[in-house]
Amino acid sequence: MSFAEESNPKTPQVAIERQGATSTSEDVHLDRHDGVNPQILGYSGDMDPYLLQNYQFDRSGAFKFKQLSIQSAYQGATPTQFLLSQPGLFLWSRKEMGLSVSPEASRAQLESVVPADTGRRLICLYRKFILTQYPIFSESSFPNPHTSPPCLLAAIYMIAQPFAKFDDVLSIELAYDTLNSQALFTIVFEALHYEAHNPSLDLVQMLLLLIVRPSTNPLILESSLKWSLHGTLVSTAQNMGLHHDPASWAIAPWQRTLRRRLSCTIFTVDKWLACSLGRPPLLRKEDWLVTSLTIEDNQASTMNADIWSTHMHYAQLGALLGDVLEKLFSLRAVHELASDFRTTLDISKRLLEHLSEWHNGHIADSSDHAEQAVSLMTLSTLGHHYVQMTIYRAIIRPTLSAARWSTSTPLHVRQEEEQEIVRFARTGLQSATTAATAFIKSLQQEHLHMFWPQWSQVAFSCICFLQLLMASSSPHMEEAVSWFEDLHATRKLMRLKSDMLPVLRLGLLRIDALFWKRIDKVLHLNPDLQQALEASRDDGAA
Repeated sequence: MSFAEESNPKTPQVAIERQGATSTSEDVHLDRHDGVNPQILGYSGDMDPYLLQNYQFDRSGAFKFKQLSIQSAYQGATPTQFLLSQPGLFLWSRKEMGLSVSPEASRAQLESVVPADTGRRLICLYRKFILTQYPIFSESSFPNPHTSPPCLLAAIYMIAQPFAKFDDVLSIELAYDTLNSQALFTIVFEALHYEAHNPSLDLVQMLLLLIVRPSTNPLILESSLKWSLHGTLVSTAQNMGLHHDPASWAIAPWQRTLRRRLSCTIFTVDKWLACSLGRPPLLRKEDWLVTSLTIEDNQASTMNADIWSTHMHYAQLGALLGDVLEKLFSLRAVHELASDFRTTLDISKRLLEHLSEWHNGHIADSSDHAEQAVSLMTLSTLGHHYVQMTIYRAIIRPTLSAARWSTSTPLHVRQEEEQEIVRFARTGLQSATTAATAFIKSLQQEHLHMFWPQWSQVAFSCICFLQLLMASSSPHMEEAVSWFEDLHATRKLMRLKSDMLPVLRLGLLRIDALFWKRIDKVLHLNPDLQQALEASRDDGAA
């Protein structure tokens, strides 16, 4: 089965499948706003879901105790229940940790920093510039300056602030006096610690926005902070049961689709973030059921059908990157494949075929919806280049390793096969980096107006570093000259575009730092490579 043919279960019938129940799932609201938040009851815990399914649930699927209740979400082969606790149960734990947050005080603090009208305008900017990439809200409960949790609003305001210049009022109001980020982060982190005892979907949404929000300084990646927040996001999402597929659950339809969109978004963010930071992903497909989306998941997402189709395609690329990381870049895979040319190539070719299938669909999608989803199409193109370069990095890896094939393979066979794979890898990498450089050249002023997530900074940076890797490992001077010339051309192009597109500045700074120190003082270059570096220089390089 090809990657494109992978399917998800369809949204089921609405009726609650529970003996003796007559209400419908529209009546059941698992994710409420009264401080009673659901926490999943897992299959290995003491409260066995197969025992719980025999409880005498009421018409809403609940079985109530004094301070707790069990909410049944699904009765079937894999019964699913949640534990709902009254907020008062957490008072002692919070007091012990010195945690005290007043919702009224937090809202007053937020409105003193961001008045409601300013907040409404920032939310509108989120809708316009960021929503298509991160459709993590439902229209029926879309953030509102007067009713949404202050911590969630603070995160939205911070991620939307860079687009203030596109609002007639905010372009003046925030021209000189930008938002007080320190005050907003205070609200966010106070809520993060306080709500850890009783997390909600609002907390999940807040964490997700903090993670994908680019650094205020485009020259800093904030790797440790992002990864720490991501760990908190993953654990919080699992507490909320977002690793399950709610398609068959007896809850309101808009809650099912919202949970599926959130779940898939977290899964793909995990892959992009892990790849860009060089970390092992925290999520595995074996333990995370929603890894792609369906047409039905668009319900209440506020996106039209054309843009939703593009978003589904974009989500598929994140899942494909997950396969690349699992099969080629897990620690076990790196150790086992480090000197195994043939197995690495076989795995990589299958992944390249899946990527090609995805790309063919991307081209078709571009012709239909380019004007309606510019940011999604642009990120999909960058993502394609990034995933392709990542796969070729794995193919070239055994040729860079000190370890070689086992001596059980005849020498002449090893040499011929190795040379064939090396040619394939180096040719593929040159094609991939050339295409990625051409993509940079194609970027225009309109791309300044789009949201560039954190991973895109690293994707651009990878182009130059791969060119340098290939130059420094070239088998002869002529090839090294070609790679060094490509590197100079890419640096020059990034320098020309970086004023218009700050997302390029991190990669440019990192590669320029090596030239500032002098490449021959950073890398061990043999005389041929040293000569190739000198021969590749021109007046515009360096």
